[in-house]
Amino acid sequence: MRWGAVVVAAGRGTRFGRPKQLVEIAGVPMVAWSLRTFARMPEIVELVVVTEEAWLEPMRELVAALEAPQRARVVAGGATRQGSVSNGLRALSDACNALFVHDGARPLVLAQDVRAGMREVRPGRGAVLAAPVVDTVKVVDPATMTVRHTLDRGTLWAAQTPQFAWRRDLERAHAHAQRGSLEATDDVALLEAIGVEVAIVPASGENFKVTHPHDLAHAELLLRERAEHVPLDEEILLVEVFADESLVAAIEREFEARGARIDAVERDLPQGVTVRAFVRAESLRGFSERFEAFADGSATFTTRFSHYAGASEAGARG
Repeated sequence: MRWGAVVVAAGRGTRFGRPKQLVEIAGVPMVAWSLRTFARMPEIVELVVVTEEAWLEPMRELVAALEAPQRARVVAGGATRQGSVSNGLRALSDACNALFVHDGARPLVLAQDVRAGMREVRPGRGAVLAAPVVDTVKVVDPATMTVRHTLDRGTLWAAQTPQFAWRRDLERAHAHAQRGSLEATDDVALLEAIGVEVAIVPASGENFKVTHPHDLAHAELLLRERAEHVPLDEEILLVEVFADESLVAAIEREFEARGARIDAVERDLPQGVTVRAFVRAESLRGFSERFEAFADGSATFTTRFSHYAGASEAGARG
C-alpha cells in the first residue's frame, strides 16, 4: 500500500484566539508534532495539511521548515470538518491507494499506533485508534436532565485519530454522504454508513485532543518528557511481505538492495509465502512505490517497529 496522511488543522480556535494547531507546545506549533511523526515514517508517501484560508501561508512555511521527504501540500479547508477532509482527500495524488485522517490537535500520536492501524486496512475494511471508556455513561433526557438508562461501558470505546481506510472506500463514503446530506463528526461514521467494516485499534499512549487551554499544559509536559527520552539510535522496522512464490526472488533482491537482513521466508502457508526482514527506517523510503511496481497489486506488506539499534548493529543489519 502507498499511504497518504491527511492532517486536519482547519479549526478556528475561538478559545485560543488563533488556530490552536499553530499554538506553540514545547517550543513548536502543535500541529508540527504529529507532522514530524508522520514525516519520519517511510511508509507514508504524501502529506496533506488542511487549514483555514487565512492561515495557508503560515502553515506552508511550517510544512516547508519540516523538510519532509514526502510530497507535502497545504490546502484550504471546508465549512465543516467533513468538508475539510474531502478537500484533503482530493489533494492526494493517484500515487496513494490508502490513507489516514488525523486531527492536528492530537500532537501525542505514536508511530507504533499508526502502524498498528495501517496493518488492519484492506479493501472493505478500515481502522480507528480508540480507547476504552472508563467512566459509566448515562443516557439523559435533555428536557428534564434525568437519567433514562445506563450504557454498558464494556462495549464502549472513544474514537480517536488517525482513522484509516482504503482510499476508494473513503472516497465512496464521502460521495455517499454528500448525496444523502449526511454530516458526521468523524470518517468512521461515514464508512459505517456504506457498510465498511472498521477495526478498533487500542491506542498504546496518551493521544488526547487538545480542546481547552488547560490541555496545553498537560500536552507540553508529556511532549517535553518524550523529547528527553528520544533514542539516539536508528529505528529498525520489521517488514512482512505476503506474496506469491513467483515474487519471492524479486522481494529478496529489493530487501538486499536496501541493506536489509532477511529473517525468514515461510512457505508452509495455505496461500502464498511470507518474507520477513529487518530494515532501517530510512532505508525503507521509496519501498512502497518499488513494491507496487513489481508486485502489480498481487501482494501486500506490513511494517511494525522492531527495536532501536546502535550504529554498529544498524550497519550489520544494513
